[in-house]
Amino acid sequence: MKILAPFSSKEEIAPLAKAGAEEFYCGVVDAGWEKKYSFVSSINLRHDRAANLSSLQELKESIETANSFNAKVFLTLNAHFYSEKQLPLVMEQAEQAVKAGVDSLIVADAALVEKLSNKFDIDISVSTGNPVFNNAAIDFFKELGAKRIVFPRHLTVPEIGGLAEHAKKAGLKTECFVLNVICPYIDGLCTLQHIVDESISFSKPGALACRLKFNATALGTASDEKKIAAQSHASLWNNSISRDCGLCALSYFKKFGIETVKIAGRAHSIEKKLADVKAAKKGIEMLRSGRPGPEQWHELYFELFHNKCDYKNCYYPGVGFGEN
Repeated sequence: MKILAPFSSKEEIAPLAKAGAEEFYCGVVDAGWEKKYSFVSSINLRHDRAANLSSLQELKESIETANSFNAKVFLTLNAHFYSEKQLPLVMEQAEQAVKAGVDSLIVADAALVEKLSNKFDIDISVSTGNPVFNNAAIDFFKELGAKRIVFPRHLTVPEIGGLAEHAKKAGLKTECFVLNVICPYIDGLCTLQHIVDESISFSKPGALACRLKFNATALGTASDEKKIAAQSHASLWNNSISRDCGLCALSYFKKFGIETVKIAGRAHSIEKKLADVKAAKKGIEMLRSGRPGPEQWHELYFELFHNKCDYKNCYYPGVGFGEN
C-alpha cells in the first residue's frame, strides 16, 4: 500500500517523501480564481489559504521535487459542482496542471469527470465529494472515465471490502482514509461552507452549522458501546482536538487489495503531517511481520497522539477492538 499525503507548500514535499509518502495531493487557488470567486467559492473545497498552493508555478515546482523522489502528485478539483462561468477557469487549471506533469486529478462533479477524461490523457480519482455507495456507482464512474475510487469516510470495513472487490474486477484502483478529519456526515451530501480563515470568512470559525452543539441519540439493536460511538461521532466537531485514526484497518485494507491509504489535513502543520506519514508507514511495516492485534494498534495510536485509543475517534469503530 502507498501513502497519499497532503501538502500545502512545495517545501513540504521532500521531508514527507523521506518519511514514506509516495503520493501527494494538493489544491491551487491562484490570484485569478481568488479575484473572481474568492476562497468562499473555492475551486477545490478547501476555503482557507493555509490549505492551498497559491500558483500553478508552485505546483510545477512541487511536481519536479516529487518526481526526484519517484513520487506522484495529484491535484484536487473536487468542488461538488461549478457554475458555467467557473468551468472555463477549472478547465484551464486542469490543462496547466497536466502540462506541468501532474499525475492525477481528484474530481467530485460527475460531469467534470467525463469532460476531463475526454479531453486529457490522465488518471482521474473520484473524490468523496461524490460518494460511492454501491457497485453501480463504481460502474457509473468507470464509464465516465475514472481510474480510481476514493471510498467515503462513513463506510464500514465490510462495506469497503465488498466495494473493493467489485472495483478490482472493474479494473479500478481504490483508496481509503486512515488519519484525521472524521466527519459525522457524508461528504457528497454536505452543502456547508468549511471556512476557518477569519480574514475571508463570513462567519466566525467554529460557528458553522456542522459545528453547532446538539444532542444525538442512537437507536436500533446495536450494542451500547456502538451506540455511544455513533452518538460521539455525531458531535465530534464540538471537539477542537483531532485524534481521528483508522490505522487499525490497514490489515483489512491489505487483504482487500486497497492500493493507497490517504491522510487528510492539507492545512495541518508540517510537524503533524510528518508524524502522520511516519505512523502510517510504521503501520504498513507492522503488517509485514504478521497481523497485528488490537494491542499493537493501540500502541501505535498512543505513539502518534499520546492518548489512549478511543472508540469515538476511530474511523472504523470496532476494528481496533477486535470486533471485525
